[in-house]
Amino acid sequence: MRTLTAAVLLTLLVMCALGVPASAGGRIIPSTDHLPLGDWTYDAMMSLAADGLVPGFSARVFQGDRLFNRMEMAEVVASIVESSQEKELGSNQVALLDHLVSEFRPELMSLDPEVVDKWSERSTLMTLPAEGEAFLLGYARGSASDDADDGHSLRVPYRASGLMHLSGSGFVMATAADEEDKFFQELRDSPTPDKAFIRGFDGSFVWSIGREYLSWGPSYAGSLILSDNSPAFVQARGAKEYDFGKLFGRVKITQFVSNFRDSGENLYLFGRRYEKRLSGRWHAGISETAKLSFTPNPLILVMPYYLYQHIFDEVDEEFNTLYGADLSYRARNGSQAYCELVIDDITQPRILGRPKYGRPRKTGYIAGFYIPKVLPGNRLSTFRAEYIYIDRLTYEATRPNVPELAYMYKGDIIGHPIGPNANALYMRGEQYLSDRLSLIAEYFNQRQTDPRDPQQGRRRVVSLMAAYDIAPDKSIAVRVAPYKTGPLEGPAEKGTEYELRASFAF
Repeated sequence: MRTLTAAVLLTLLVMCALGVPASAGGRIIPSTDHLPLGDWTYDAMMSLAADGLVPGFSARVFQGDRLFNRMEMAEVVASIVESSQEKELGSNQVALLDHLVSEFRPELMSLDPEVVDKWSERSTLMTLPAEGEAFLLGYARGSASDDADDGHSLRVPYRASGLMHLSGSGFVMATAADEEDKFFQELRDSPTPDKAFIRGFDGSFVWSIGREYLSWGPSYAGSLILSDNSPAFVQARGAKEYDFGKLFGRVKITQFVSNFRDSGENLYLFGRRYEKRLSGRWHAGISETAKLSFTPNPLILVMPYYLYQHIFDEVDEEFNTLYGADLSYRARNGSQAYCELVIDDITQPRILGRPKYGRPRKTGYIAGFYIPKVLPGNRLSTFRAEYIYIDRLTYEATRPNVPELAYMYKGDIIGHPIGPNANALYMRGEQYLSDRLSLIAEYFNQRQTDPRDPQQGRRRVVSLMAAYDIAPDKSIAVRVAPYKTGPLEGPAEKGTEYELRASFAF
């Protein structure tokens, strides 16, 4: 009971800390963060696309075949608003679009402020669902695959979400899911409920309470500090912009707190992210997380974790922190270049004096770029490449005798899915041959040495998928994926996986 009471108090404190008005005006700082695979916006977009309301995209695209960052998703929202001006929308469609406009208001204001004004004017003339009215959205996909080593398999992954409309500024969503793609064709068994939360919008303040996925940073294959690699965890989260005057200007601060049991221990997970728009093209982010085995002082909600740890003299056996930074550049044509750094632990450079302790360096970095238009013509034609490098022991507990403080949740790393002591190259290309037929090619080459698993070493996969959209809500796809896996030294296992998919969204 004491732990539950502490968690409730911390939840209330974080909401109050982020909810205090600090600046006039609405949200204006757009974000380049990628939306995690389990984010509610994919469910909403999938439902609107199934109804034929998303220009250029079928519902299949939002089932995990492609990830979007916030700016890209805002562009899709803007296209829906523009294309639906003369259409009659049902109350459920109005509710979904209204919540999407509220969610991506900063990005929409950056792209075209008139889109927000158009929707505000039009939405007042349309019918929203009654308060407390709920509706269902989701998809089911049949998948048959054949592999020379694993044999035949038949799966029926699905995702079904129920959304309850509370008002124009809030909703409740719960999702049941099973066997969704985790990272590059690997599967995860999603718990039921996969996510369940209440979300609200109040001017420049956005908040949510419940079980959700998070991903911080511009990287596509996964963020180094916070990805959707692990299962969704229960959290209280808030995001708000603050004006720090001439020195720093406006900064968007996102913060969450979570309390859960893992490895037989009661643990807390805190996270805070600062985002700053440096110019119309440059965007910077700084993130920090802390995993604790005790109930902390409430000052942790307003103090940087490094400062908090040293002022209160919290020892490594009870407190594990990670720090991240990212920088992205978005060109006028939509092309992007980005980099990301994470520091789990690092020995003080000798130039600054003799270090007080000697520990292995535990860092990682990502460098990537994205081109939204590769080939000439009006068809969608994209290319992306990322290189990931992560040091040995990154994400591990600082002390070997406290494994519960490792940066993991339910056996999965909270950070990047390739894990420590690894490097990888990821590339992805997408080409639409017609309005309904598209090709998606992916390449993944990973090298990893894990002392706990001598067989873990190299993994190379080439995947080519051809997808045909029979209708906005119905699609079929064929995927061929030759692969090569095995230890760094010694014979490798080779094979090819063949897969046939059929999906239906609602």
